[in-house]
Amino acid sequence: MDTIIVAHIDDRKREVRMISIPRDLFYNGRKINYLAFAYGMPELANAISKISGYQLDKYISIDMYAFIDVIDLIGGLDVHLDNALIDPTYKVEDNGVVSTLHYEPGNYHFNGKQALRVARSRHTSSDFDRAQRQQLILKAIQRKAQNFGFGDSVTIYEIIKTILSKVETDVSFDDAISYFFRYQNYKIVSNDVISSEDILYVPPYITEEECNKSIEEAKANSKQKPDCENDNHAYALLPKDDNWNIIKWYFRQKFED
Repeated sequence: MDTIIVAHIDDRKREVRMISIPRDLFYNGRKINYLAFAYGMPELANAISKISGYQLDKYISIDMYAFIDVIDLIGGLDVHLDNALIDPTYKVEDNGVVSTLHYEPGNYHFNGKQALRVARSRHTSSDFDRAQRQQLILKAIQRKAQNFGFGDSVTIYEIIKTILSKVETDVSFDDAISYFFRYQNYKIVSNDVISSEDILYVPPYITEEECNKSIEEAKANSKQKPDCENDNHAYALLPKDDNWNIIKWYFRQKFED
């Protein structure tokens, strides 16, 4: 559960708005992505409904291997990168050539594996930049869907049947067909990310490694043992002033303007 995106469909305006929720949001004593791992997608959907103030109607969960298959199934994606994506820590292999991830700004046609690289890389950017790239990929998927019409009903049937077999969702096959034709031409008008640049902050923390190092150094120098073992050891995010209503406010501002 590295990626959590809430999509809001406005039938009156024929628009779709998206907000990414960082996996490190600390909710009820756990990072929010832990809920899906420990209790399943319905519990995560319930928590996001409470946090956002919007009742989630449906959910879809897809793992990275199914993501590759789905992108390849629809023939790849055309994506424009406004900024360079360079990640020396991300090893890649194309046509037998091993290198590291490097895309200059420009237009690209990505297969499933390449699209996944763009969606996953974060070591030289941030989780927030990555979330925006992930939403770019969703937009590219929608553009591909817009090329299909009623004359492609057999192809659409096979694509949706295959996709639903590779994801965890409470969307039925009949619903998926209906949604496809109803929403394929709705305009995606926003791709927002809640982050520490707006309504979230990073509470103080010390990693276990740093704590253990401090204890060893104090012991070696005959100094008092530092009291860090019970401190927060994980990077996390919380709403500013610990006010969870600010997240609801953010969602209303983005979804209802």
